[in-house]
Amino acid sequence: MTTVDPARTKAEATAAPKVDAAEARKVAEEARETGWDRPSFGKELFLGRFRLDLIHPYPEGDGDAIERGEEFLAKLRVFCETIDGHRIERDSKIPDEVINGLKQIGAFGIKIPTEYGGVGLSHLYYNKALMLAGSANPSIAHI
Repeated sequence: MTTVDPARTKAEATAAPKVDAAEARKVAEEARETGWDRPSFGKELFLGRFRLDLIHPYPEGDGDAIERGEEFLAKLRVFCETIDGHRIERDSKIPDEVINGLKQIGAFGIKIPTEYGGVGLSHLYYNKALMLAGSANPSIAHI
């Protein structure tokens, strides 16, 4: 005899409708970019043309975004110094105080825009934050 979990049954009933592969492919194809108005460094390199002008000098970010990013990284660096990476490995569990600490400094909203309550960092600062968190313990960079 099988047991029915009412919570699971209700969740399945209210879940989004199933999408088949053909419909998903159609949506993806319609979203695909069909024309490029700017040259691609990768394409030019593939064609044997080294176009350094496409990537150098590296574009500077918005001053406010840089300040926000550096401020967040400083908070994250201080917090990461308190993490006991050996404990995480030994217990095979990230302690609640680490999760709560990351939540308090806003680490779960790094890429969420500020108008929605997030930190609103760029991909560059997101990646720097992942590197920094991973230096405390690789498991932390994955949450």
